[in-house]
Amino acid sequence: MVRDEAILLRRFPYSESSLVARVFSRRYGKVGLLARGAHRPKSRFYCVLDHFDTLELEWRHQPGRELMELRRGDIKSRRAVIANDLETYRAGSVACELVDLACPTGQPDHGTWTRLSRCLDELATGARPAWEATVAFELGFLEEHGICPALERCAACGCDAPAPNPSEARACFSASCGGRLCQPCADEARDAGRRVGTMPLDVLDAASKLLRRSPEGERITPLDTPLLVRLKDFVERFLDHHLEVRTKARGEFLAVADRNTRAALRSPEHS
Repeated sequence: MVRDEAILLRRFPYSESSLVARVFSRRYGKVGLLARGAHRPKSRFYCVLDHFDTLELEWRHQPGRELMELRRGDIKSRRAVIANDLETYRAGSVACELVDLACPTGQPDHGTWTRLSRCLDELATGARPAWEATVAFELGFLEEHGICPALERCAACGCDAPAPNPSEARACFSASCGGRLCQPCADEARDAGRRVGTMPLDVLDAASKLLRRSPEGERITPLDTPLLVRLKDFVERFLDHHLEVRTKARGEFLAVADRNTRAALRSPEHS
């Protein structure tokens, strides 16, 4: 029997009165739990397995099994306020859905646990605008798993990577090459058949600053909405390139054409 903190990622019915809960725990990573009789009013799990809360759960740990039996559950940190606002709820759902789809079952991931907990705390307290908190979490998730894009220096050689055209604030960028590139490495990548484009410098700079912001430190002025939307577009497309799965929310957001192209930035809504 083990006891650990956990955050609910997904739940669905199992028989008439039970449910299956997929949780992300501090010490065991993603775990599938069977909560027998959870829908009964007198169940010891009744009103415990809610989204966004930090839970204290106890289950019978049996390595190799897809589902383990939940024995006890308590609420350690309540974040019900997240569900009071639609945008905040969506932002929290996106963070949890990413962990659910991208993290393997049964593998501890303390860094991602810490970042997810921080993101949900920020959403509950309003420490950051909802989507800024989620984008910060997604950048942190990429960093935690070793696939964060190079934002300041060349991903290939580590040298400075200024804008190739001084009159245009855009740097060479390639998701498949790891991020920002200097001009010589960009030319070499193109010659090798790699896809290389450009990315606005303000988006790369915003991503770099957001990744390094400390939620415990001095409050920093939130990003303006148009820049935040373009930053989110950048991060979502980078995630989409590197992950084998696409969350529902990401699919809806990416249905719109790339918001960081030259053509998009010349459109009336950006003028």
